[in-house]
Amino acid sequence: MSIEFGQAVPQQLFTVSDEEFLQSIQWKSKPTGDLMKGAQSGDLGRFCKGLSANLKSIAKLKRSGKLAAEMQWSTLWTDDSVDETCRTSDLINLIRSARKLPVQLKKSSKASQRKKAPELSWDEISRLLVGWVDQISAADPLQPFELLLLIELLENLGYRLAPAALISVWRTCLYSAMTLCFKLEETDFSELPEDQVALISGEVPWRAGLLFSDISGVKNFRQLGQQNLRDSFFDRTDNDGTPHADFFARLDYWLMTLTRATCAGQIWGKNLWDGEALDRFQLSVEKIIAACDASGQIALCPTHTVSHLELLSAAAQIAGLQSRSAERLYLKSLQTVKKRSGFFIQSEECVSTQSDWAAYALMRNYWSDTSNLLVVSWNAEIPVVSLTAMGKLLFQGAWDFSLTVNGEIVTGDGEWCCVCWNTDEDADYLELQMDLDSGFRLERQLLLPRNQHFAFLSDIVTGTEAASIEYRSILPVAAEVTGMVDSETHELTLKSKGLTARIFPIGLPQERDFFQPGSLTFNEQHQLILQQQVSEATALYVPLIIDWEPDLKRKAADWSRLTVSESGKISSRDEAAGHRLRIGAHQLLVYRSLKKAEHARAVLGHHTSYESVIGRFDTNGELNPLLFVE
Repeated sequence: MSIEFGQAVPQQLFTVSDEEFLQSIQWKSKPTGDLMKGAQSGDLGRFCKGLSANLKSIAKLKRSGKLAAEMQWSTLWTDDSVDETCRTSDLINLIRSARKLPVQLKKSSKASQRKKAPELSWDEISRLLVGWVDQISAADPLQPFELLLLIELLENLGYRLAPAALISVWRTCLYSAMTLCFKLEETDFSELPEDQVALISGEVPWRAGLLFSDISGVKNFRQLGQQNLRDSFFDRTDNDGTPHADFFARLDYWLMTLTRATCAGQIWGKNLWDGEALDRFQLSVEKIIAACDASGQIALCPTHTVSHLELLSAAAQIAGLQSRSAERLYLKSLQTVKKRSGFFIQSEECVSTQSDWAAYALMRNYWSDTSNLLVVSWNAEIPVVSLTAMGKLLFQGAWDFSLTVNGEIVTGDGEWCCVCWNTDEDADYLELQMDLDSGFRLERQLLLPRNQHFAFLSDIVTGTEAASIEYRSILPVAAEVTGMVDSETHELTLKSKGLTARIFPIGLPQERDFFQPGSLTFNEQHQLILQQQVSEATALYVPLIIDWEPDLKRKAADWSRLTVSESGKISSRDEAAGHRLRIGAHQLLVYRSLKKAEHARAVLGHHTSYESVIGRFDTNGELNPLLFVE
């Protein structure tokens, strides 16, 4: 009987004595030191002495540095979905009890001992561990996540365990790792989420390969895990590091695995990434940090066990981001600012980004706890948006719609694509498009300025034949936000603590009129619903402006539809749309061409051949453009 990686694992290994098990191990080199010589001779005492010494040095490395608290038990970051009644949960609870025990014995008074007495002693922890391991059998083997938990237990506290418990846990881990090694390439991962695939096929082999680095055949197992992690990372990120929107719902779990694996390699002196992969990993961490709002939450990603702020801080340091980088300073400021008086971090680089491949765009004005952040993904049937205004979450969720043409419901195939992206010192702009049934098309505009506190969102429905069009745009409002409708106009106000946002449906008449169709409402499902309709037209423009400028929240506002003309002839509403919004002394112009023009069109004295124009008028009546789209 021979024990080595890459070979079939005899089931009788479960029943042989510890001495026989250790003597069957094939080492990759001539046995040296207490660990290998103790195993070769079946001397359990000498083997435990060597193993404890090795684990103690690793534990010392893991306890050193600023990340000790976050990384020492980082496997527990992934325990959110574990059933509380299952075997794995018992192991997690046992590990949590072990975490409370002092790592080193210290002299203290009897009074302090009574006050700080732990629930369990090291002897009890060891005994319970042996009992837990005894549940493992060939019929009910160790699960990959359980193996990862035990590996981290050995690395952190293995040297404190009683010899019988240490051997039992180490032996169980080795048997399970060899079994996984033999079966890994035949395992079907098709039903598992990507983060679980990366954990089982990548992190576990990599971590086990480090722990059992002296055993024959383990190098191939470790390299397989390394390659699987690299493949998972490269297959799920764009060249600039942007993660694909498909797994943003579990992005934190995926980042946990990559962060833990990278850290483990640094502790054991084995680099997980080569130069190219490390560069992309750094870029990816930067992209994810840019999506972190002032509350420490990654936009579009639910919080699971670990706080996103804690995870990102660890990932940033482990990835090697410079300590004075805007990303590191931003995370540090979020951690240290208790009473938010406001901070601003200077950065020469724009963090806004867009990826066609990842179906994802991020718009951010600056690094601050009062920054504006708009994140959009369009990989699903309905685009998902997250808007943070001055550090407060305003919208988050699927931006839905409904369309009726001549009384018939019109839907699309869900194949969204980005047709325009622009980022400069004035604003970030994204335009999406989807083909609908019956020859119609739906386009969406999203704009976030750099130095002004508003966002512009619009829907554009276009067709080939004149029809009666009724459209509803449905935006998801954050749970903590309340809404209030103005009694005389179509203006609506959204409020949360420290934020007031005024919503202007500039495609509707300002004054409420029973005879004018259309409305802007806020319902009990926390949805903002903008409804517009038009008769005998080939297009409908549905624009919305959200303004949260503090100095303007009490200023009088008015808006109107503008006359658009081409060569002296007034353009119809389905040819071009122009709108003006005034809040106090600030005036905003919005123009969109709905049909291609032969000549430049004029709107409010401004002549343009562009398809879209968004800008502000200065005190002299000159237009300061935020956006021109050809």
